Amino acid sequence: MYDDIYNLPKHIKDVQKNFENYCNIQSEFNDIDKIVILGMGGSAITGLFMKELYKNSIKIPIHVVQNYDIPNWINKKTLIIASSYSGNTEETLISCKKCIDKNAKNIIGFTTGGKLLKLLNENNISDHIKLPIGLQPRAAIGYTFTMMVNLFYKINIIEKSEIELIDKSINYLEKLNQIYSKSNENNIAYKFSKIIYKKNPIIYTEDGLFNVIAYRFKSQLAENSKILSFNHFIPEMNHNEIEAFVKNVNDNFILVWIEDESINPKNYKRMKIVSKILDEKVKCQLHINIPIKEDNKILKCLSYINLVDWISYHSSILNQVDCNEIPNINLLKKSL
Repeated sequence: MYDDIYNLPKHIKDVQKNFENYCNIQSEFNDIDKIVILGMGGSAITGLFMKELYKNSIKIPIHVVQNYDIPNWINKKTLIIASSYSGNTEETLISCKKCIDKNAKNIIGFTTGGKLLKLLNENNISDHIKLPIGLQPRAAIGYTFTMMVNLFYKINIIEKSEIELIDKSINYLEKLNQIYSKSNENNIAYKFSKIIYKKNPIIYTEDGLFNVIAYRFKSQLAENSKILSFNHFIPEMNHNEIEAFVKNVNDNFILVWIEDESINPKNYKRMKIVSKILDEKVKCQLHINIPIKEDNKILKCLSYINLVDWISYHSSILNQVDCNEIPNINLLKKSL
């Protein structure tokens, strides 16, 4: 997993240079009025990021399905992106088959192959992005994220400037890797992992893009570090969960705040006030903020992904667990 996380910039570079080699898109998607991305786990996270990154800049809504069922409003004008790294994810296969049964005509596969590619071929659907093999799905985000952005550009959903933002992000990410990969106290990723690895983090941030980052953090702590954590978002948390913090709150909880400067000022103010209110009710609070001066939303997104992934890696080492092993998930799959 160390190499996979460290190679995030390398994976991004590969796609930027060789996207057409991975891309088998023959159709023209000119009459699209909505996008539905099907996926689970590490194959869903890119869809969640795309939804939040572009909800205010494109006119086509993006909906992410992480289940067996699909929205009833899917029709011939809906672009379906079926994302399954292995190609064998049960929920994605079933939801994709339901889209086919509804005569959805615009379907693109995002996979290394497996049953998903077979399903598409059997239904004369040739459009797909072929992912490289040999990665854990959650570790393929450099590929899936960059490929999805390139795909959106190729089918005229976004402008070329978004591709250029990715190019401008690579050098910065390489520099972050040099810092975050080290096991020393000058590395914020390692420093944070030493604080949380025996705790149960509760991760708070603003709803939207940063809540997807918090969700990524929670998921990586679970799969890589075997740490149970939770996340909720501001301002909704202010209307319910805040009241759960009483004097006898579990000492093993630790609050983690993702506090980027781009957060809505009203929500940023709420986060600071809530942190102060809870200061006497929890023993420890951590505040995460990556100061990025560039006006580059993709760089910001990828930088936080990189940071939380490294925190989960260092936490796995401190917990003496193998972050590549997922025994409970494998047992569940065998039992279904």
